[in-house]
Amino acid sequence: MNQHNVIEILQHTTLFSSLNASELNELSKIVKIAHYNQNDILFTQFEISKYLMILTDGVVSIYKHDSKGNEVVIGYFNRNALLAEAATLRKTPLPSSAKFQTDGAVLMIPVDSFEKFLVSHPKLSYEIIQSLLEKIELLQQNIHLNLATTSKEKVLNFYQQNPKLALDLKQYEIASILGMTAETLSRNITKLVKEKQLVPSTTGYKSL
Repeated sequence: MNQHNVIEILQHTTLFSSLNASELNELSKIVKIAHYNQNDILFTQFEISKYLMILTDGVVSIYKHDSKGNEVVIGYFNRNALLAEAATLRKTPLPSSAKFQTDGAVLMIPVDSFEKFLVSHPKLSYEIIQSLLEKIELLQQNIHLNLATTSKEKVLNFYQQNPKLALDLKQYEIASILGMTAETLSRNITKLVKEKQLVPSTTGYKSL
C-alpha cells in the first residue's frame, strides 16, 4: 500500500481527523496497514503489544477464556475503534484476546514512535481519552446487563445502547455478548417488536 492510500485511511480515522495534511504525511511514515481474514487472531491475552492498533475495517470480538476453557465474549468493536490502547500505551500485558469476526484491517503504529508523535500533537490526547471513556461506558453497560432481571431487559438495553453495533453484528454474535442462546435472543426480539420497542431494519433491529 502506497503512502497516499495510508494518508487517505488516516484522514478517515476519527483519532486523526484533526490533523492537517503535513501532520498526516508525517504520521503516515510510521504507520503500516495489516489485513486480516475472518477468524484470524489479532492478539492474545497476556502478550505485550508493540503497536497501537486502530480498527479501520471489519468487526473484532474481544474475549477471555473461563476456568473451563470456554470462550467468553466481552464485546465487539467495529471501524475506528482503538483496541487495547490502555495496556498498549502502558506497555503492560493485554487483558484479553481479540479475533476478527469478518475480514478486516488494522492501522499498526509502533508505540515508541506514537509516543513521540503524541508529545508534539497533544490534541490527540483528547481522542484517546474519549476512547477510554467509551471503554468505561462499555464496562458499565456490561454491569447493567448482568444486573438486569430478565433476558428481555438485557436485549432491549443492548439495542438502546449500541444502535450501530446492533446493525453490524449477526444475531448469534449479539446473543454471545448477552450470554444467552440465539433462540432466547430471537424470542425476546419477537416480544419487543410486538410491544413496538424494537423495529426491523434492513440489517437487523433498532430501538424506538
